[in-house]
Amino acid sequence: MTLIISLISGILLILGIIVGTQNGNTMVDFYLLVWEFENISLTLLVIESIIVGIVLTIILSGVNTIKMKFQMRDILKDNRNLQKEVKALKNLPFEEGEGEEIKELIEEEEEEIAEAKEKEEDTTE
Repeated sequence: MTLIISLISGILLILGIIVGTQNGNTMVDFYLLVWEFENISLTLLVIESIIVGIVLTIILSGVNTIKMKFQMRDILKDNRNLQKEVKALKNLPFEEGEGEEIKELIEEEEEEIAEAKEKEEDTTE
């Protein structure tokens, strides 16, 4: 990955040098909102634009990183709370009478199965 980044950086540097030498003597007028700048070197204007773009990108990515860290902290806090809740639910004792309906259903099914087997044995005899 570092090789690819080095190659791209080198290519951009060479292109920058080529553009700088070709347009070194080119003077342009630059208008920024209400300000007017006359006879500025095109190469200087391009370099300054790139620097401003880099600074703005760093600022915006820093703000985004800070927002993501706050979100991550909140998510980790919620996760810890949910883990505590799961542990508390695992440690709850069964109350008396709980699950009696299930036992009754199982007993009824076993009786039905036994009756069905008895009927089959009666029909085969």
